[in-house]
Amino acid sequence: MGRSDKGFYARFLGGFSLYYNEEELQLGASLQNISTQIVLMLLKAGGDGIEKKELMALIRPEEHEWAKRLNNFRQQIHILRRRIERVGFPAGEYVVSVGTRYYFSLEQRVETDTAYLDRLVEQIKACRTGADQAGRKGLHLLYLEYYRAYKGEFLPTLGGEAWVAMESAFYQKWYFICLDALCQELKSAGKYAVMLELCTTASQIHPYDEWQAAQIECLLAMDRYREALEIYEKATEIFYKDLGVTSLDRAMERYRGAEKATSYMAGALKRLKKDLEEDELMDGPYLCSYPSFQDICRIMARVGERDGTKNQLLLCTILADAAGGEAAGGGAAAKDGARAKEKDGQPYREWGGEKTGHKMELLQEILVDKLRTGDAYTRYSQNQFLVLLAGADTLAGQRIVRRLENDWKLYNQDRWAKVRFALEGTDGLSAEGSRHEEEENIRCTYHRPGRSYLAGAGDLAGREGDQKLQEPAGKDQIDGWGRG
Repeated sequence: MGRSDKGFYARFLGGFSLYYNEEELQLGASLQNISTQIVLMLLKAGGDGIEKKELMALIRPEEHEWAKRLNNFRQQIHILRRRIERVGFPAGEYVVSVGTRYYFSLEQRVETDTAYLDRLVEQIKACRTGADQAGRKGLHLLYLEYYRAYKGEFLPTLGGEAWVAMESAFYQKWYFICLDALCQELKSAGKYAVMLELCTTASQIHPYDEWQAAQIECLLAMDRYREALEIYEKATEIFYKDLGVTSLDRAMERYRGAEKATSYMAGALKRLKKDLEEDELMDGPYLCSYPSFQDICRIMARVGERDGTKNQLLLCTILADAAGGEAAGGGAAAKDGARAKEKDGQPYREWGGEKTGHKMELLQEILVDKLRTGDAYTRYSQNQFLVLLAGADTLAGQRIVRRLENDWKLYNQDRWAKVRFALEGTDGLSAEGSRHEEEENIRCTYHRPGRSYLAGAGDLAGREGDQKLQEPAGKDQIDGWGRG
């Protein structure tokens, strides 16, 4: 970072500290003190020095009488020189004037973290004119070096001072320029893990500048939905709690690359309604992201509190059977799916390869075919789907699980993988001997306009073995479970 082991080194970014030959020095007064701020300005200026009138503007800026302002300035310089003598600075002359300019020292070398960033900015500006491949590579390295050298706001404890705010804005602006450029490069290359690391650091340094949106984008691209949700909730809480409002959603739209216009004239209800509708209404459950899924669950929970509607959560997990996989498909088959290992003396498998993806596709097809349009589901992890069975009580949920189990047995021809269907409030149900025989003969009535049916427990929609009973008027219903 350009730090020298000889002379003075001052750090301004992320907090102030001063060193002489690697040993830390104290200024002997708070940073808010006027004379201390004079020292800070002189250290920041380094060998360039500062005009006397700029320093005087710091001393009682409300004083318009020149003589009084000059007198106050001289008093502060005198206090400053005496304090420097007391706090153990090396022997020498400090706060030196040459003509109309003041310098911290003319005898000692003065280096700062900000001076290093200043040099990087000049190199970036010069390198931007290079159009060849070497120029672009050099520019990338400069962006990365500025990102690494930037450690936070300029003198954060003095953010209310005008001169500090101006300096802070300059270095922060270039930090964001460099980080934006790096993120664009990494996103184009699909290097979301590296981009996530950069943006995570940025969100810690500047929590109110919406870098959480870029974090969420990276996590969603890597199918890490739970982590994305956690960041979204924490960021939203920070914005609302500390600022009273949040623009995080708008920032997320920008990172998603959304170009669709979202502004409507007041009162254009029809256009607004059309924008809220799905582009194409499809059969089967509604597929959504994990954050959207949680919102749906919360809304349905509120509806249930109001009208007593029951809902069930269903977690569908593909399990890799190490022994079964090798027995059924041998080593070659196992290589395509989960990789066999041992843990605590028991075989288990790591997820990866095309086989797991194929099984997840099969499971998704079964869910789409057997669940209703009123249900919602999301990809929860690499080998899991999470389903909201809207309007279903425990008994209805168990019937649905059996229907899914039957289809999995029917269509899954590879014994290396099993599926566990875990229903909220019940033990996990799997496709391997988990069905309860005493429940095979359970029957339930459900209604359609003009007639009533008796359906088997494994018959979710009454499409098999319907028996006409009577002809009451009523709406579609299966114990609170209606298709569509």
